[in-house]
Amino acid sequence: MLRDMSNAPTLHLDLAAVPARHHTWLGVTIKVVAALAVVGLLFLLFHFVLAPYLGPMEDAIARLGAWAPLIFIAAFLIGTSIFVPESALAIAAGAMFGLWMGLVWVVLAGTLTAIFIFWLGRKALRNRIERVLERHPKIKAVDAAASSAGFRLMVLLRLSPLNYTLLCYLLAVSRARFRPYLLACLGMFPGNLSTVYVGYAARHAADLARQVKASGGHLPAGDSLVHEITLFGGLAAAIIASVVVARVAMRAVRAAAAEAAAKAH
Repeated sequence: MLRDMSNAPTLHLDLAAVPARHHTWLGVTIKVVAALAVVGLLFLLFHFVLAPYLGPMEDAIARLGAWAPLIFIAAFLIGTSIFVPESALAIAAGAMFGLWMGLVWVVLAGTLTAIFIFWLGRKALRNRIERVLERHPKIKAVDAAASSAGFRLMVLLRLSPLNYTLLCYLLAVSRARFRPYLLACLGMFPGNLSTVYVGYAARHAADLARQVKASGGHLPAGDSLVHEITLFGGLAAAIIASVVVARVAMRAVRAAAAEAAAKAH
């Protein structure tokens, strides 16, 4: 069991240092447009560069069977622990495993990684992490707010645009308790859904383009225009929802941090 850190020194995260683009409607628009642009770029990558390898990749994943998600989870844990972007791995999961199974493996991998980083930061790297954080003046407070607001604030932090790995390490060296920290991983779901959806949609678009070309410009059998509109409309809705949720969460996090600071004084 992880020991109680109630007497641990306090670290702080300056939420005012988070750029304004994360919580304005202009920022929402920019993020949505950027996400759709990423889908387009991934489509071009899949269609024009990776197309010859997609079939063998599917065969390799099929041959691996149950090992495929286990390998992905291990890669996610190792990669995100050293600050490989979580979103890039979630996009890859959507492309490899599809929307729903990709989401399952990303949520599971993200939760296991959060547990691992919490243990690593609290048991093995606490002093080193604190020294690193002290050299970055923009990072100033998670502990006071996390200790007073607990589960609610940690869910909001997970919903916010703060970096996944950095947040895990910050909470690991704060006075946050393990159980609410673990339950707060539920807050990762909206962001995971939108990023996995990006990978799935880009891969689907590349596959669809290839099938349409092979069938002389017609949708493949069993497909329909309504289905395609629904799929890509769902992508846009998921991206918009996750960005709006992040914006609202960031506003609530700032209010909770201000309230905790006021109580501290």
